[in-house]
Amino acid sequence: MATMTLNLQKAGDAPKPKLQLSLNKEARFKIELEWDSEADLDTHALLAFNDGNGAKVSAFEQILSTYNVKRPDNQGVLVARNPDGSPNEQGKGWFETPCGTLRHSGDSRRGDLTQIDEVIDFDGSRCPNDRNEIPLFVLIHSPANATFADVKSGLIRIKDQMDKEIGSYRLSDEFKAFKGIQLGSILRSANGWEFAAAGTGFNGDFNTVLAHFS
Repeated sequence: MATMTLNLQKAGDAPKPKLQLSLNKEARFKIELEWDSEADLDTHALLAFNDGNGAKVSAFEQILSTYNVKRPDNQGVLVARNPDGSPNEQGKGWFETPCGTLRHSGDSRRGDLTQIDEVIDFDGSRCPNDRNEIPLFVLIHSPANATFADVKSGLIRIKDQMDKEIGSYRLSDEFKAFKGIQLGSILRSANGWEFAAAGTGFNGDFNTVLAHFS
């Protein structure tokens, strides 16, 4: 399988190593992240396929992340725009996977408890038939050595299409030794879509995630 390169830089960051990546029932879920800190937290999701040997992605179009925003080029063709030190407009405002299954509210660099800082929307009615698992993550982008112990009032909520909370994590308390967490996965089942909680903490960046899921 062909390899692709994903650059995890944001504007103003020092250069980081690149990752080599080998790449019907309507339901909606919402993932809401809020925090109060100068630390930079990010939500990410994968549009994955699981054949029983673990969820995997194989193309940039299956990655929803502020590192991999899809924007039209001058000809109107969707292309991967990875942050490279130029003015970072990629994460400003809503963006989505090409199929429209996953939408992200945009990159918030600093938490503010007066509002929800980042949101991911999942629309099961638009999910391709060959995708059956949506792993969800929150990671600290900066400072590089920070853990959730350094993040004030970090909270993430997962809500269903009726806006009912079906899961939540207090990041600053439950995962204070870690800089990343897999919240769980949205799974396609015989009855439609359901959320399966994981709550697995880890130390690493989004490259660590992609190395596991590719």
